[in-house]
Amino acid sequence: MKIKSISLTSFHNEEHYKFQTDVNGLISFFTAASLLIVAEYVSFQKLYVDEGEALNFVRRSNYTAQLHLIDLKCNETLEGMKEAIGSGLKHYNPAVKEAAAHLKLLWDAAGNITTKTQKDKSGAIIKLIKDLKGPYAADVATLGIDGWVTELETDLTAHDAVEDSQYDEADGKTHLRMKHVRTEIDGIYRTITERINALIIVNGEAPYVDFDNKLNLRIDSYTSNLALRNGKGKKGTDTTTPETKA
Repeated sequence: MKIKSISLTSFHNEEHYKFQTDVNGLISFFTAASLLIVAEYVSFQKLYVDEGEALNFVRRSNYTAQLHLIDLKCNETLEGMKEAIGSGLKHYNPAVKEAAAHLKLLWDAAGNITTKTQKDKSGAIIKLIKDLKGPYAADVATLGIDGWVTELETDLTAHDAVEDSQYDEADGKTHLRMKHVRTEIDGIYRTITERINALIIVNGEAPYVDFDNKLNLRIDSYTSNLALRNGKGKKGTDTTTPETKA
């Protein structure tokens, strides 16, 4: 008997981490000492921790999508404020109409903020908010668009929070990338399975039969899932290749 092969490169990231979690659990249960893979398991454990960190990074790193959603929300707020000012220009109350006219001049001077690049947009919004809360505060109060100003501040704060977390992440420990980590842990997994298969030839099956059976059952299950997902009826044949999916 021997440990079967499996196409780890075909796994999704979460699926791959779950498989290595299963492997880690089996080695821990049977002990690396009894399996005669102590040195290899030390390397495996470190890489297993790294993969967990890399997976967390992947889950948290969709900053572009988050910023896009915030940007859309910010554009809606800007458009809403623009419509409120436009409506004020037609107000029956001369004071409100005058306040709207003042704010229209400010708005025109700021240009079309929604079409600016992200960095330029952030700067333009910061300046706009300062003006709305400063020299134009009385006009804002008269027109009654305080809520729009508050909402714009909220949008800007949300944008800055996502951007700051992106920078913090880049500086932090979770700089590990999934593709690189998966290639490394797949390599040590292959080393472990090859060593155990070789030890079976040297020492016989008895010390490894229970471990091998349990691992092979899991390999069969994962391979079946891969076949179902890929619409294929055959099992994988390669344990690791450099083209690991990120």
